[in-house]
Amino acid sequence: MDGCFDVMHYGHANAMRQAKALGDVLVVGVHSDEEIARHKGPPVMNNEERCMAVRAVKWVDTVVENAPYVCTVEWLDEVGCDFVAHGEDVSLLPDGSDVYGRIKEAGRYRCVCVRGFRPSMIKCIRP
Repeated sequence: MDGCFDVMHYGHANAMRQAKALGDVLVVGVHSDEEIARHKGPPVMNNEERCMAVRAVKWVDTVVENAPYVCTVEWLDEVGCDFVAHGEDVSLLPDGSDVYGRIKEAGRYRCVCVRGFRPSMIKCIRP
């Protein structure tokens, strides 16, 4: 699983719980402040705070800091992951392409259903 995890909330923890149930070990990649600013706008929490919040979730076994915003098959192999899990919200790049497009094509994507709260309910407004 990878993500920004800015302003950590129940939906993030629930997604991690479901992702953990898909395998033996849950590795969570946390995007850097720079990657978040480049793709979504400035984060509210800094990298250290976001990683600390993710480490506090009982289903998380390992946190990988500075995960790339655009996950690749090569990166999954590098960190020893069989697949990436993500919530049902669609993550798009500025050109409209799916952040997980290549991962999906490789059959290494799993969707976890985050009911009751969607990260898209929080809007980031760029200055």
